[in-house]
Amino acid sequence: RPVSCPECRTQVRAGDLESTDIVLDAGTGTGLVVSAVAPYVGKVIGVDISPEMMAQIKTPIPSNCEFEIGDVRRLRFTSGYFCKVFARMVLHGLVHSVDEAAQECYRVLKPGGKFILSEGIPPSRAAEDWYTEMFRLKEDRLTFFADTLEDLLHRSGFSAVRTEIHVSPQVSIKNWLENSGLHWSRKNQIMQVHLNMPDKVQRAYGATFTVNGDVLLDMKFAIVVGTKDGAVSKT
Repeated sequence: RPVSCPECRTQVRAGDLESTDIVLDAGTGTGLVVSAVAPYVGKVIGVDISPEMMAQIKTPIPSNCEFEIGDVRRLRFTSGYFCKVFARMVLHGLVHSVDEAAQECYRVLKPGGKFILSEGIPPSRAAEDWYTEMFRLKEDRLTFFADTLEDLLHRSGFSAVRTEIHVSPQVSIKNWLENSGLHWSRKNQIMQVHLNMPDKVQRAYGATFTVNGDVLLDMKFAIVVGTKDGAVSKT
């Protein structure tokens, strides 16, 4: 099945996948990255701590894909098991253990292997406070910028760290909230925050206010890639 998420496709391209790769999708959720990666690699394993999320994985599952319950901060795999590790919209939720998760992803990579992460980021520094407060209504999470994600990878041992910025234009906030799983009262509260956003935040997002009460924003993502030092194993 084609993957409809442009940001996800950009992340997959950034992985420089090869047909022999063994890949981990850390914090797989509903398996979106696994589905996108599977046609290009030898094997991909999706791990997530939430059985409720994994219950939403679409079937049939391709023969080179596996899913299992697990914690990305304490993976069961031996060191150097994977050629590539992906983490999409995962690290922001690990408020007190994000370094632990990044270090564990480093551990399970082969020398020369790549860690490819994707996270939503504020559209500008000027919008950081608004962005953080808005997301606080949705969940407990970290706010990242491209440079803070790069620092995280460097701290965890990765080298040759590089970033690609992806912008998804004019994303519907109504649609985003409808798929959020939040209580209707919290959805309404977050919608009001968007409708009343300050001028500087409107400009940073390229915001459009529609006649049906929706807000459309240019959402920004940082796709950051780091490499584990050492030669790639041929075995």
